[in-house]
Amino acid sequence: MKVDAQGHEEKDIRRLREFATFDKLSDNDLQCVVLAAHHTSTSAPLPLIHEQTPSDACYILLSGEVGVYVGQDRIAVLGPGEVIGESALRRGKLRSATVTTTGAAEILRIERDDLARLLDEIPALRETMDATIARHAPVAVPEQPAKPKPTHCRVDALVATELVERFERAADGAGVRVSAALEDALTQWIQRNGTA
Repeated sequence: MKVDAQGHEEKDIRRLREFATFDKLSDNDLQCVVLAAHHTSTSAPLPLIHEQTPSDACYILLSGEVGVYVGQDRIAVLGPGEVIGESALRRGKLRSATVTTTGAAEILRIERDDLARLLDEIPALRETMDATIARHAPVAVPEQPAKPKPTHCRVDALVATELVERFERAADGAGVRVSAALEDALTQWIQRNGTA
């Protein structure tokens, strides 16, 4: 990963101008955004955001793409021009997903305080972020179907050995399996005590 604080400003402003996301921002607005951001380039996958961690920055993807993961499931792939991580940052919530570049990428990172200042100074940026948040509304992760309730379960109870041996002999004498005799005994006990 290479971080270069200078030399990218003009190029980054031109790039942002190409993205529909930033149509409403003037060149001066874009310059303020770029000057407040840290330009990062990576040639390999780079985690930007980790699920269930505090939010400290948002990102603008200048090139490359990122995968968005909830748990182990990839729920989205985002490309250049996307603003990433702004929702949790603005709401002060934990991150709801993990976001990782999928390979070579260029990113602008904007720290929490810098973003707050920019949103106050640039109304068009606030509109852009609101639109992005609406587009990135949390994706509902499909609920896993409930596992069917087992038809049988093991009874783990501490019972006097003599009683268990007597029960086993009685079941054997009646020609039934111990499990069937136990099931019958439990059913009768429930019926006698009136519990459903």
